Amino acid sequence: CEKLFESNEYRLMNKAGRYIFKGIIGLLTLSAGFISCSDDEDGYVYPPLLSEFADVVTDASGAFTHIHTDKGENLAIVNTSELIAEGVKSDTIYRTLSRYELVDGGGKIYSLQAIPAPYAEPLNAFPDGIKADAVEMQSIWRGGDYLNMVLLVKAQNGRHIFRFVEDSLTTSSTGVHTLHVRLYHDADGDLPAYTQKAYLSLPLSPYASRLASGDSILFSIPTSAGWQQWAREY
Repeated sequence: CEKLFESNEYRLMNKAGRYIFKGIIGLLTLSAGFISCSDDEDGYVYPPLLSEFADVVTDASGAFTHIHTDKGENLAIVNTSELIAEGVKSDTIYRTLSRYELVDGGGKIYSLQAIPAPYAEPLNAFPDGIKADAVEMQSIWRGGDYLNMVLLVKAQNGRHIFRFVEDSLTTSSTGVHTLHVRLYHDADGDLPAYTQKAYLSLPLSPYASRLASGDSILFSIPTSAGWQQWAREY
């Protein structure tokens, strides 16, 4: 399967509650809505849903067939025929925020949200410099072959571009390797009207031959108070 990690242009949710994604991944519009609650009037209790960063796979016809979780699970999607999406490629792996229910035979998808997951690029890939419009970190964690994060971004409804910059790979005197990566964020003149969440994943598969258990990742983001760093185990 082809992996679509290149998407890095991202429109944050506007006040109407619509998520718009630009770039290779495009807009995923699914017929199955996200529901996880109880309705006191009719007495029906909706099923508990898992909300996770995950890879979702399409087959030769472009249908979503499997969820690959960051925990290493491979779940068949049982409601493939209910999912309708525009511009989805066949035989492709999409990085998503997946909301699904565990059922017999696999998982039932309720919603998918595309997540930008560009590979880290070397400094020479940025001839015009590193854009460093401020964000805040809500959470960051290692999940499977990714470094996942939820950022808080001041925005209105303009285009935001996120990229990852690979600064260096250093080795300590004790032989511990550290990957140094920072966030590139171009707000492209969008007004800082209110706080939005941005979901991103940094693919770590390119470092499988250079990093090992015990090594670390040092990730930096531009904030209103300057650059801040987070260290996570590889």
